[in-house]
Amino acid sequence: MSLFALLLLAQTTAAPAPIQGEKPEPVCVRQGDLPPAFAKWNQPPSKDAKEITVGAPFVAHAVDPATMKWATATPSARPGKSAIAYFAIPQTGSYKVALSSGAWVDVVSQGKALTSTAHGHGPVCTGIRKIVDFKLAKGLYALQLAGIAGDSVKVMIVPA
Repeated sequence: MSLFALLLLAQTTAAPAPIQGEKPEPVCVRQGDLPPAFAKWNQPPSKDAKEITVGAPFVAHAVDPATMKWATATPSARPGKSAIAYFAIPQTGSYKVALSSGAWVDVVSQGKALTSTAHGHGPVCTGIRKIVDFKLAKGLYALQLAGIAGDSVKVMIVPA
């Protein structure tokens, strides 16, 4: 079979029917194009650091939320595991938080979760599932993730 025929078959192969209200998963024929800000997304992530480096991928290890020391006064009630990591913003501006899987994202400053300015899905076939935007001033922050289904989630924070 020719390469063209294989590509055509891959594009026309039906994905499983979505559950009512859910969008179907895309059928990926090739790796998606990463936005320039996420050019390092596929580099090996830092695995054991407690602090995130802006512009570098990071693996957040999920734990039972009852065992986590939350940066906010009230723990999340979202089902699933949770994670927390810390990061410094070097310059005031808009920043994007990307995740490899679904989770509830809070950026916390002085014990309060900040309001996001935008959120959406990552580009198809890139491994980025979710992107949440925040306006952040220079300073120190906590990233709280809740509702993590697996044992870890890949994270990357970049300037917008």
